[in-house]
Amino acid sequence: MYAAPLPLPWLAPFATFLSAIGAKIVRGVVTRVMIVATIITLSVSAVLEAQDSPPEWTQEWVPTILRMPDDAEFLSVRAIGSSVRMFSVTTTEDVDELLLEWEEALRENGYRIDQSRDDKLDRSIEFSGSGISNAKIVAPVSTSQGPITLKFDATLR
Repeated sequence: MYAAPLPLPWLAPFATFLSAIGAKIVRGVVTRVMIVATIITLSVSAVLEAQDSPPEWTQEWVPTILRMPDDAEFLSVRAIGSSVRMFSVTTTEDVDELLLEWEEALRENGYRIDQSRDDKLDRSIEFSGSGISNAKIVAPVSTSQGPITLKFDATLR
């Protein structure tokens, strides 16, 4: 047994009309989907492009007198509001020597060093001057071999 379509000649004009409307609707939906897909693709491409290119270590607020190690590798860069800035890098360079070098360079170039006893134990430099209300560079003590993370943060004026 099989089913045969029943002839309904009076539906033919409606079928043609519905087919034409359906094609327009489908074309409109397909066009919108293509536009949205293009926008998403361009947005994702822009984000990936921004992630692929590493930021310059010299953030605009960091004194240019600080020499960044050649092997410095960015971990993160962050801005909160209009005045808080943070970033972190890793390096295998001797961090104790680097912090001494940076502290001396800051002092010689007119920055005020706010060093407490705890700061020396924490391996950090706290400073202010030239558009910086307060900034701190911290190198946490690590017992493992390998790169050490340097964390920079500042509150700008």
